[in-house]
Amino acid sequence: MKHRCVFVLLILPSTSGAEVFELQALDFGTIAIISNDSVSSLTIDKFGNTIVSPSLRIVEPPSSGRFLIDNLAPNTGIRITMSHNATTMTPLTTSQEFFTFSLTDYSDYLVADGNGEAELFVGGTISTSGSGNLNFAQTDYRINYRVTFLF
Repeated sequence: MKHRCVFVLLILPSTSGAEVFELQALDFGTIAIISNDSVSSLTIDKFGNTIVSPSLRIVEPPSSGRFLIDNLAPNTGIRITMSHNATTMTPLTTSQEFFTFSLTDYSDYLVADGNGEAELFVGGTISTSGSGNLNFAQTDYRINYRVTFLF
């Protein structure tokens, strides 16, 4: 079975002239679930390194999220907060099984370079239920998370 995990973002920049661009979405790729007898997880850090439970197989590689913050004054400090209201990822079709999600790796403070730019990299973890059931829908699973930039 293949399962693609894609994330939709809500970005709330401050009211300065700064702009935020999503250069790469946080994406857990496509995975095959071999067993769901215990909780299995796939973690991707902000640098793109992965840790995968033996019960999961990567079919298409995951990628960390990447944002560009632009149009800031040089050397501006940027405070970053992230949150998500739900932990259960929503499949695009009905599924008896689900994934849980958590944001696990990101910087909470950045400083713009001499050009007024900074990059934010984001990592996360998805986990299976561990229920023993393999009835995961072969579809995208999504969750919204919020990134707030304070300049």
